[in-house]
Amino acid sequence: MHHVLGKLKNKHGFTMIEIICILVIVGIIGVFAITRMTSTQDIDLASQIEVVKTHLRQAQARAMSSGRPWGIFFHSNKKRYYLFDDAANTTKVLLLGEKNAEVDLQQDKNSALRIDPPSGNRVTFNAYGSPGTANIVLTTNGGNITITKNTGFIP
Repeated sequence: MHHVLGKLKNKHGFTMIEIICILVIVGIIGVFAITRMTSTQDIDLASQIEVVKTHLRQAQARAMSSGRPWGIFFHSNKKRYYLFDDAANTTKVLLLGEKNAEVDLQQDKNSALRIDPPSGNRVTFNAYGSPGTANIVLTTNGGNITITKNTGFIP
């Protein structure tokens, strides 16, 4: 009897193997919970907004390097846009990484992103990379894209 009580007294908690097993199980459950909480549509919208920002920056860079207006024209259907290289926005230019001169968010990208066009349906940058004297806000179903006045900064 004394021998059994002595063995129980010396047990002071969990072994390292037991703790590691519990941590692994909690980690696996956590990974499944996080993937269930995040929808792929949210990730799609966020990534497509970054692509639109990149295209705006490309228009800005081209305006600054060429010394003439460049911009992006947004169709009123909220699903298509293209890069142009003149003030009349008639000459469509292929954007880097795109197959067509006109980006179709629904057909080409299979994206749910919708962009409400700004006033005049276009964003134009001058030779200094400025969009003008007022901030331009593109409203989308995935969040707003703001182009800062005078500087053309796109966060």
